[in-house]
Formats: sequence, C-alpha cells, structure tokens
Amino acid sequence: MAELVAVTSYPTRLEAEIAKGFLEVNGTTAEIEADDAGGVHQFPAYSFGAQLKVSKKDLEKAKKILQSTS
Repeated sequence: MAELVAVTSYPTRLEAEIAKGFLEVNGTTAEIEADDAGGVHQFPAYSFGAQLKVSKKDLEKAKKILQSTS
C-alpha cells in the first residue's frame, strides 16, 4: 500500500468529504483521517478536524486540483 500524506485539513468531516469527492472525480484517490467518531461528533469542540490524505506520488496533483477550486 502506498504511503499516505496529508494534503490539507478541514474543520469538519463534511468539508473533507466534499474535497475528497472533488479529488476522486478528477482521478485522485483520497482518504480522510478524522477523530470525530465517524461523523457522530460533528461539532468542532469534539474534534481536531479531518485530514485529507493522498498517496505521496499524487500529492502535487492533489494540491493543484484543490487550489483550482479556491
């Protein structure tokens, strides 16, 4: 399995899921790492956010894709 690295982080899982979907539509597989109990704890007080991760080889491509949405 490829080493995963963080592209960026979001305050909520929902925001990370939207970005993940955008990456995947553009051909880049992504994973979300979060401490929100799978979305059960949706409030920032219970979470340190969600990291969006991709394989190391796709890092630059993912950054460009996400920057194009800004």
